[in-house]
Amino acid sequence: MSGWRPLLASGRLVGDYTPIRIYQDVAREMGRDPGAVVISSNDLKRLREAVASGAKDIGGLVSTLGSIIKSRIDPVVAREAYKRYLGVDVGEDRAVEMISDLVAKWCIEAAEIMGVIRIKGP
Repeated sequence: MSGWRPLLASGRLVGDYTPIRIYQDVAREMGRDPGAVVISSNDLKRLREAVASGAKDIGGLVSTLGSIIKSRIDPVVAREAYKRYLGVDVGEDRAVEMISDLVAKWCIEAAEIMGVIRIKGP
């Protein structure tokens, strides 16, 4: 595990952000978009909309955001990033799911830091 955290990451929902940095490194090496794993204003807007429409639990929010984020994740880059991170091949679909969930959780943390939402619990 690394102590590195991206901007507006609190560590409340994510224990290790390393796969984000590895994804960005791999994307650069492959000439792909390293920004795919950076939270966007659209992600925050969709989070606000989900909360406003009644979504309350973290799992549901992660699922909603994750499905949006998945569309911009490069499966080849995600697979290689997790191969480097875990030392095993998890496949493209699982790697995309894992990195999308991680970015979604980071987005929720960022929204809390910015005062957009409040996470209840430990």
